Amino acid sequence: MNLSQLYYFRKLAEVKHYTHAAEELFISQPTLSNSISQLEKELGIPLFKREGRTIKLTRYGAEFYEYATEALNALEKGIALAKEHAGSPTGSIDIGAIYTIQSDYLPALIKGYRETFGRSAQVNVFQGLTLPLIEDLENDRYELAFTAYVPDKANLTFIPVLTQQLVAVVHRSDKLAWSKNLKLEDLRGREVITYPPNTPIGAEVAQLMKTHGITPYHTSANDEITLGSMVDSTAGTVGLALNTIGLSPFRELITKKLIQVDDDFHTVCLTFKTASYKTRAVENFIEFTRSFEWDSKR
Repeated sequence: MNLSQLYYFRKLAEVKHYTHAAEELFISQPTLSNSISQLEKELGIPLFKREGRTIKLTRYGAEFYEYATEALNALEKGIALAKEHAGSPTGSIDIGAIYTIQSDYLPALIKGYRETFGRSAQVNVFQGLTLPLIEDLENDRYELAFTAYVPDKANLTFIPVLTQQLVAVVHRSDKLAWSKNLKLEDLRGREVITYPPNTPIGAEVAQLMKTHGITPYHTSANDEITLGSMVDSTAGTVGLALNTIGLSPFRELITKKLIQVDDDFHTVCLTFKTASYKTRAVENFIEFTRSFEWDSKR
């Protein structure tokens, strides 16, 4: 048994397809098949079984996968730590992020991280909505994610990192634009565009609207740029949105503070699998994010 066999085994267990696993490993399929056969022969147990065009781990293979993965993770962490001691925290960090932080907070955070720890570790950012991001995080597509808090996720750690203000978004020509003390009740009878109710932020806003007797418009938007565009181009509509840089391109729009709504309306969290293996670069990123102080007005 050698390290190559263990790496091949781990990849095949994750991909569940010989051809695809071989492609990701940059080896031929016969080489992969032969390596796995030799490993099974040495261990004396079948590690995989076929299911149509794909394969899955046997009961013995699943057991072996847990130990092999733990051993490889420990080895990789040791290598990463050794390289960091030599002045080179390497590897990559895959981060999923909601739309509302990608124009301001996240770029500032990554810039600060690179200024502190250098550029040896590559940071890859993927955008999405909270619930799909959480699902991908649980399936190990990302190591970290910036999401809203989601209850009943005992396997995940949620670290609050920033809060966002909810505002009314109105056109300059709208009489609401000149209201000094805008109340939610002032939006009754208006066509109000906000986030889809099946998202965490959308659910928060929907509950607020219900409490104050406001009926949402039949159209919704996942991000502030789309919402701002809709309010800008649809006469008479009002938006309820987080006050982010995504609204800034629309010169004819004004964001109005809602006097009954706390400025810290919505919390964004750094989210990760609590018990998962983390490279030194990922651990550094988590600790840096915990201490990062961001001024939303700068």
